[in-house]
Amino acid sequence: MKRVVKSRLIALHKNKVLVLQKVGKPLRYTLPGGVKKKKETEEETLIREVGEEIKLRLAPGDVQFYLSHIKKGKTGAIIKNYFLIQLQPSAIKVKEKHKFEAAFWMDWKESLPFMDKSDRLAVRSYFKSFGRKSKKTGKNGGQVPSRLAM
Repeated sequence: MKRVVKSRLIALHKNKVLVLQKVGKPLRYTLPGGVKKKKETEEETLIREVGEEIKLRLAPGDVQFYLSHIKKGKTGAIIKNYFLIQLQPSAIKVKEKHKFEAAFWMDWKESLPFMDKSDRLAVRSYFKSFGRKSKKTGKNGGQVPSRLAM
């Protein structure tokens, strides 16, 4: 069975998430990130891919692992690893214009209908978990624990 490992960035500011608008119709959004190369860690993949797609420089330790989503099919499995980062919203330029029309900050609820299933589940999971955690005592500073295999 073939196994494809991907890393995705959930960049956050309050109730907004950074999305990339894909080229073409229908309207589709994705999170920055891409496919892991041999001998790369998942975090190294994320740093490289984000740097290739948009003008946003990440360094090791900037991001926090959040969860993995595994999709099994007849021919293999796709594993998407999601990482979190809190950023101040600013204009971010797209480098790979043949893949993406724009990068922008969007209310997370408005972006969901235009994302693929695993990105949608990861973003929704973060905001639903964060909402519950922040209403409680907040001993962990509002951080959400890492999760595996949604």
